[in-house]
Amino acid sequence: MRRVLMVAIAVAALTGGCGGQDVPPSPRPSQTGATPAAGGVVSLTFDDGLERQEQMARELTERGMAGTFYVLSTRVQAPGYLDQTQLARLAQAGHEIGGHTRTHARLPTLHRDEQRREICGDRSALEAMGFTPRSFAFPFHAVNAAAEAVAEECGYSSARGRAGVAAETTPPGDPYDLNTPLAVGANATLPEIQQYVLAAEKRKGWAILVFHDYCDGCGPLGVKPALFTAFLDWLKGQKIPVRTVGDVIGGETRPVPPVKAPSIVLNASLENYFGKEGIPDCWQLDGRSATATFGRVADARTGRWAGRIKVTGGDPARLRLAIRQDDGECAPTAGGLSVWYTSTAPVRLTLSRRTRDGVWSDWSDGPVFPATSTWRRATWTPRLAGAAGISFGLVLTEPGQATFDDFAVR
Repeated sequence: MRRVLMVAIAVAALTGGCGGQDVPPSPRPSQTGATPAAGGVVSLTFDDGLERQEQMARELTERGMAGTFYVLSTRVQAPGYLDQTQLARLAQAGHEIGGHTRTHARLPTLHRDEQRREICGDRSALEAMGFTPRSFAFPFHAVNAAAEAVAEECGYSSARGRAGVAAETTPPGDPYDLNTPLAVGANATLPEIQQYVLAAEKRKGWAILVFHDYCDGCGPLGVKPALFTAFLDWLKGQKIPVRTVGDVIGGETRPVPPVKAPSIVLNASLENYFGKEGIPDCWQLDGRSATATFGRVADARTGRWAGRIKVTGGDPARLRLAIRQDDGECAPTAGGLSVWYTSTAPVRLTLSRRTRDGVWSDWSDGPVFPATSTWRRATWTPRLAGAAGISFGLVLTEPGQATFDDFAVR
């Protein structure tokens, strides 16, 4: 069963949702709703919450069908994605709204604390929007035992996982790694999609079909509208039922469990980027300066990305990169601090503390570390008595450039 210029990382206490405590999973949901004994069943699933999926949902509704839409909560309202009003219309029409992580993270590569944040945090955010997500899908079909366990721990009744299997069994052998064919994309043909359905019907199994975008020539995962319409018209004439994933699995909806703050700095290696100006997920960029810039670079110590700051003059405090100071959900509450860096000028660690009533202190200075052309680790163990949350970062002490990666608490 079953990841100078001031640049600061704000670290705050997690009051609930998806932090870092091992919580024994609740009993698995009953699967009495699984496939009818007389034959197979089909589920039509749609990944990422893309805006053009609203038209796909309309076509399903017109034919008396319902689909499962796996949504990334941080992208609701973003350009090209379904907004909350559109998702509400889908839910009111009978479609299922499920979870897909906060940032489309490849979960097996993440620490378990970050897996919790991605899965539980996504489910909590969708619930806050008024939905009742009970089904989950692993981004990239990437799954391992640890990620399965977190999906169950976060209260989901199922998780769609591995790709490449024509039909799932009913009931499934592992509801937290539901098997699917490869995604239906630009190169799909009507006979190919039909065969997935016919095979499931013959074996009295479950065909879980995966769709993404809806367009002609927009990329390998964009199914052609004419093909999609032809498939639905054909499917409507078949005897096999079309049901949402949640309805096939059955069982009661379970709450997101309360868990403690994580034991690590989440997104510490700056790998997950989404949002305005290329800001790392869970961070915010405050202030502006014509003489100070921040960007991501491929010159990383680990992973793909590192962060880089440049200062050519002016007020060194005009720009700050920080995890959102919103009472937390992104980082731990205490510990020794460290970060790896290279720089052309000396750098200094800096710290801010959050009280239990949510007030952040002014920044206090830590030790200074010399310029270095090779990766060096800067560490500091400040006194943190009484702090409910902390922010820490690295700043240049004079104009120059610094590249940083792999922040941590020890």
